[in-house]
Amino acid sequence: MVLSAAAVIGFGYFIFFEDRDDLIIYFAVSLVILVVGYVFQFQIDQIMTRGVPLKLDPAMHNMLMNTAPQFKSMTPAQQLLVEDRMMRWVVKKEFINKNEQDAPEDVKYILAYYAILMTIHQEAYNFEGLDRVIFYHHPFLSPRFPDDVHICEIESEDGTLIISVPHLLKGHLEKGYYNIGLHLIAEAFQQLYIKEQIEWKDDIWATLEEISSIPKTLIDDYIGIPVTNPWPVAVHHQLTYQGSQIQEVLRYMPQFANASNVVI
Repeated sequence: MVLSAAAVIGFGYFIFFEDRDDLIIYFAVSLVILVVGYVFQFQIDQIMTRGVPLKLDPAMHNMLMNTAPQFKSMTPAQQLLVEDRMMRWVVKKEFINKNEQDAPEDVKYILAYYAILMTIHQEAYNFEGLDRVIFYHHPFLSPRFPDDVHICEIESEDGTLIISVPHLLKGHLEKGYYNIGLHLIAEAFQQLYIKEQIEWKDDIWATLEEISSIPKTLIDDYIGIPVTNPWPVAVHHQLTYQGSQIQEVLRYMPQFANASNVVI
């Protein structure tokens, strides 16, 4: 694309300043190549890198090794698969920062990690249909919940994931905080990839509280809006609390039962 841009400039100079009309055909061809390259840049990059695994920046890799036990326990081949998919996931998303404040680069990859961890047993992993991520730097209001300040939400109609950066970082990096990044991605997974109705036992909320010692009311208060769907909480607890065996989760995510179930 750089060469085509240089050709457009070069041929344009001779045509418009040196009256070289014989170069118009070359100018037109270079211009078409430049436009096509710009419009289809992502697709071209995918073709060029297909079969060549993409790797995280060493700092991002080290961050996961220190903060994500599941990633650390994977084989090098499994880690390479996760990194490659994470890189492609991030490239496909549009990230929007609110309040004129840029989010740390880490937060993009934290969300990408959970997205890939949940889909590593299947071919579809890009969460297509939820293609925008909005980062707030504090709890926020939204059109769906204009009276309730909250810290994460999915706007299905806009294809948008919305999350508070400080709470995302606390949930991933610090023990004792509910992991809203995992919660949000779990909710997105269900919306996109689980077509049938999940059959929950009548005592599911009591079971989840027994696993975690966290009452549902505390989760509601922390997120800021009532959590009516057990799925994201069940996924969170299955991944967070060692020894959990939540069959409704393991049915769709066998990789959470045993690290060896990760598919290469």
